Amino acid sequence: MAVKKWSPPNMSSMSRTAAANIIIAVLKPLGCWQWTRDPRQPYIEKVERVYRIVLHATLPFTFIALMFTGVLLSRDLEEIGSILHVLLTEFALVIKTLHIWRKGGVAWRFMHEVANDPIYALRQQSEWTKWQRAQRSFAIVTYTYCLACLAVVVFACIGAMMTPADVYVLPMSIYVPFEWHHPRRYWYVWTYNTIASLMTAIANAMLDLVNCYFMFHLSLLYKLIGWRLSALQRRANEPPVIEQLSEIFQMHMKVRRLATECETLVSIPVFGQIVLSAFILCFCGYRLQQRDNMDNLGMLFSTVQFATVMAVQIFLPCYFGNKVTEFSNALTDDIFNSDWTTFDVPTRKFMILYMELLKRPTNLMSVNYFIIGLPIFAKTMKNAYSIFALILNMNNEMK
Repeated sequence: MAVKKWSPPNMSSMSRTAAANIIIAVLKPLGCWQWTRDPRQPYIEKVERVYRIVLHATLPFTFIALMFTGVLLSRDLEEIGSILHVLLTEFALVIKTLHIWRKGGVAWRFMHEVANDPIYALRQQSEWTKWQRAQRSFAIVTYTYCLACLAVVVFACIGAMMTPADVYVLPMSIYVPFEWHHPRRYWYVWTYNTIASLMTAIANAMLDLVNCYFMFHLSLLYKLIGWRLSALQRRANEPPVIEQLSEIFQMHMKVRRLATECETLVSIPVFGQIVLSAFILCFCGYRLQQRDNMDNLGMLFSTVQFATVMAVQIFLPCYFGNKVTEFSNALTDDIFNSDWTTFDVPTRKFMILYMELLKRPTNLMSVNYFIIGLPIFAKTMKNAYSIFALILNMNNEMK
């Protein structure tokens, strides 16, 4: 006898990946997500490939190249410091963009499976309520993080406009191959600078969030397994417990395979972000220390805002990666929360064998170097402070 499934009243509003829909909808026009996987329309894939190359070559990649050229040609250490912390962030964006292009098919299949595979279907009203509550929480994180990233660029652009009429400042310092300190030419450069900065900020935020969503959804699937393990009981109108447990075991094996795919998707981007973020935070602190902040409150606010967003950018993947380990490790407790004392001997033997598998929780590794979790966040912040202190000591000795 099959388990009776709960049927939601409005299937159109019951997406299992509701929190990711807005992220994917933004990534598609940015050229960072495949438009379609229909083999009957191969021309769309070619158009998409040309579109993303033209788009990124015109705006983000050219913008980053001009920023890098500005660092190479500049002889002012203060100007180099003001560019370098932003440039390292853009290097992280390049890593994420190239990786999602390379693993686009894996990402598409991952999302398609978790959204449509019937084995992950929600069967009870209680499961759906808790699932949707978690999706809404991630959506709040998405909107808050995106607004914070956009605010960094918006305030920088507004600050550049509010300088005196005879002072020409760009939101993000870049190399310009012509004389732009002129009322008309300045606005051409300012417009390109603003559009490119906004696009890189949105792309960076959305790629961060889609990687976080992969880990979030994986942790939520482990939570779903835990809900079903805790709810195991002997009921007259349901199949034997051992059949229910066997189905949960099959689902667990699929989730373990998804964990391997998730690790493939997030490993390199998280590694690049973690390594570069320590230096980014270090340069932000050095930039604040080099100037009299009370004389330039705009610079102070902008740098503190940028550093705060960077700290959140490190924290989010570490937090959601830690949730995967936490929820997969909690499955043993979920089994004990079931009504296991009333089960027959074969069922309890199966549970013991299943618990042997649960002794090894799922850990998402970053390029087989470290586990993605909160400890690496604390270590990154500590490394950033150590590098910052070292640079300050060297600077003081030189004086």
